[in-house]
Amino acid sequence: MSRTMRKAAATLAVFPASLAVWGCEGETDGESHMETAIEAEDFRLRSDVETALPARAEDFQSNPGDDATRRAYADILYRLGNVWEADEVIAPLGDPSSSNAADLQLAARMAYLLGNYGHAETLYGRLMDLTDAGSEDHERARQGLFLTWYQTNRFAQARELPTPAEGEDESSLLAFMQAFEGEPYGIEWATDDRVAHLEMTNDITQPGALPMVDIDVNGQTVSLILDTGGDRLYLDKDIYASLGLNTLANRQARYAYTGGQTVEEPLGVAGTVRMGDVTLTNVPVIGATWKALGQTSDGVFTTQILKQFLSTMDYDNRRITLRERTPEALAEVMATFGDSPPVVAPFFMAGTHLMVAKGSLNGHEGINYFMDSGLAMSMPMIVVDETVELLGLETNAIEGTDYFWVSIESHGLNGLVKGATQAMGNVFVEEDFFWRSGFMLDALISHQYLWPLGSWTVDFDERVYYFPGG
Repeated sequence: MSRTMRKAAATLAVFPASLAVWGCEGETDGESHMETAIEAEDFRLRSDVETALPARAEDFQSNPGDDATRRAYADILYRLGNVWEADEVIAPLGDPSSSNAADLQLAARMAYLLGNYGHAETLYGRLMDLTDAGSEDHERARQGLFLTWYQTNRFAQARELPTPAEGEDESSLLAFMQAFEGEPYGIEWATDDRVAHLEMTNDITQPGALPMVDIDVNGQTVSLILDTGGDRLYLDKDIYASLGLNTLANRQARYAYTGGQTVEEPLGVAGTVRMGDVTLTNVPVIGATWKALGQTSDGVFTTQILKQFLSTMDYDNRRITLRERTPEALAEVMATFGDSPPVVAPFFMAGTHLMVAKGSLNGHEGINYFMDSGLAMSMPMIVVDETVELLGLETNAIEGTDYFWVSIESHGLNGLVKGATQAMGNVFVEEDFFWRSGFMLDALISHQYLWPLGSWTVDFDERVYYFPGG
């Protein structure tokens, strides 16, 4: 084992992978709605889908007026993660007046992934009206609706849906939303410029080190790591208890960092979360089994917090900057790039927080990267078994663990491809992580890829990342 691999293995013993809520078993938060109603096909590897694509494209180009041909082409684009193209292709069939459940489901799915939540709500509502209660299509529509309300901070509308039965996959999130009082994520700025900075308090250049920031929750200072693989604000259970947070629901979850073991998590609400010159009110919180498993921070600074702002992870200046989500604030971000236009990387977001961007791996284009900044080890990536097989990579066991590592020749997002590195494997605890979303998830890319880029800004309105160019 190389020195780098010894460091990685040592890091893994403490924090083997992302905290991601996406990494749960037994608590999907409604993500099962990701699958479309189109009949499953015998696709296993990315190459199987890519091989089938040219014929589907040719059929569509030859006969665009045929609904079945259009539907099949949109479906294969979706499976590839080419959701922008899939959205355009399915749009004529996914009209709110449609009576075809498969078309409505796929069109609603694309709208949700791309953040067009108003259209997604309309289509999911139509699908609810069109289908029988208890059917798979009706269930997909129900899940799509409450996840749409979740993303748009309209928790109260979840009360329009039947209370889920105990043990249903999405029961905890829906029950939490139904019990929630008031509007979540109220924003109060301390200054007229509506900009807040959170200083990174640690050395982010060290192998396995994630950015840490201090914030105040209900007046108590906590130190959190940055992790876009997490959904709501995570606090260690003991801190959660000390704050006396109101628990609205509980859930069962398991993660890579728990070794795949199931843990119970309370779901509560913090009155205030102050982050420098901005304060959030009525903030959803997850009580995590955290320090008991060896973690040294107090919790995790996650995607749903970042999503309330135009957020910049500024590694060069060692801070996270939160701005109001306005055109004026975006213009301020653009000005920071000077004369060099930024690299713009589109992304789409599945489930509650799973951000996916396109890139290449060992020269193979079209790779879907899960953008999870919270991988605490010296390697920048995790690859799934299907990607290892696709690229013919040789696996190397890491002694004393279930993990392996592979050598990578080139990797990165479109426009930001880097050279050789190493990637970890056999980390995810989910069954069929590659296909579970309906589209392929080829790899996870994380902190050790991101911080040398200098900074990145996530724009949830336009669904893009901005990276320094040049």
